[in-house]
Amino acid sequence: MAETMRQMVDEVRAALQDKLRVRGRTLEAQIRRAGRQLPRRVRHDATYLAQAVTLADNPKLARMIDMAKAQRAHRNILAHLNAVDIGAQRRNAALNMLASIMFALLVTGILLLCVLWIRGFI
Repeated sequence: MAETMRQMVDEVRAALQDKLRVRGRTLEAQIRRAGRQLPRRVRHDATYLAQAVTLADNPKLARMIDMAKAQRAHRNILAHLNAVDIGAQRRNAALNMLASIMFALLVTGILLLCVLWIRGFI
């Protein structure tokens, strides 16, 4: 059971690194760094997997793990991460940066015109 849990966690960690570019020593660290990039439901499932893998290391505590829930969590996480489009994320980031620069230029231009009008140059 411990090996199965480790394999599921390794798959999730690899998917987090590939799709969201989130690194970390453990799954918990990756979840923390991913933050709001993951929906609440997916974060909850990933946290369950991270806790389950620590329980799986101890033979007595391993009986507490609900394997059906762990497999469902694994499927949900991978389904969400496979639906992530890296190209769209990059385009959105570039467009957001361009929009903020344009807004700053617009505000600066309006302020410059106001100052020139108040001083009487326009």
